[in-house]
Amino acid sequence: MEKFQAIITRAQNLLDLNKEWERRYENYATGILNNIEKIKKNKKRFYEASPLYLYMNVGQAKCKASIFSLRYLGQNVAVLRISDDKISLDSTRFIETNKRDFSCEISVNAKNGNWDGGFAREFRKHFKKMPIRSKKSRNHNEEHRIESMLLTELSKKQGQQKHRLLHNIQPVKIAKIARFQMPTPFRASGGKIEYANKNGGGIDILARISRTKLCIMELKDEYSRKEPPESVIRQGLTYATFIRELLRSQCGGKWWKIFGFTGSIPKKLILCVACVMPLHNNIELASEGFRGKRLKIDSDILELHYIYFTEERKIRDIRTSLRRK
Repeated sequence: MEKFQAIITRAQNLLDLNKEWERRYENYATGILNNIEKIKKNKKRFYEASPLYLYMNVGQAKCKASIFSLRYLGQNVAVLRISDDKISLDSTRFIETNKRDFSCEISVNAKNGNWDGGFAREFRKHFKKMPIRSKKSRNHNEEHRIESMLLTELSKKQGQQKHRLLHNIQPVKIAKIARFQMPTPFRASGGKIEYANKNGGGIDILARISRTKLCIMELKDEYSRKEPPESVIRQGLTYATFIRELLRSQCGGKWWKIFGFTGSIPKKLILCVACVMPLHNNIELASEGFRGKRLKIDSDILELHYIYFTEERKIRDIRTSLRRK
């Protein structure tokens, strides 16, 4: 536990030495909140066509224009732009990867990509008919595929609760619409923690648990002896320390609202940190030694957990230390 506590201290020290993040994340939050109602209004003008899902990064979320990324299996395949008089798809930047990875030769752009037009309909139809892979592909990022599967499971609506493998856990989305990877100012892979300014890593999945808790999920595409669960937890702890410092900063209330909570931030904040990975035939190798362990960060708590699962085109079974009810 001392090694875990040392990670928190290291991350806090780096944030104290590099104060630029405070103003930057204040600007991010202000821009996003100014756009929330516009994003909700524009979303009513079209439907999300599964298995293509809407994503937004910080830049898109705070941009005055409504721009979404459209992803298949977690991979960018097009950009969706909404103006006062038009909704259009543009896959220009992804022509080569769409052809290579998904055998899609349909190109949509600003001229022919009207959302209700023939090209855009054919583009959506192509991905609708694509088989969902359950095996690794040389050309595809497995972590993106698994992340997308898990987000789909966590996004099931209230009426689907009995079919959900994880209850009372919902992913943080921009305006409760677009999937969102929360950025951090840290690089934390490979066991090292570095302050990276705008080039830091993103949290794989940020989720709400009940009405007052957040869960920082660090995901890997396989169990590896070179990068066991304890190592994954260390990376998640670095990002969780940033989220805690962010919420206790002057703009913390804004981010609490962006994350989908109502009311004020609890006086004693509990953030869960979860290692997430598929186990398949390695279930006997699963590490549970850190389950439920609590680390203090001033008056707040970082709580350690795991989410192990099996999958075959979708999540089949979950073994977790997080409470399900």
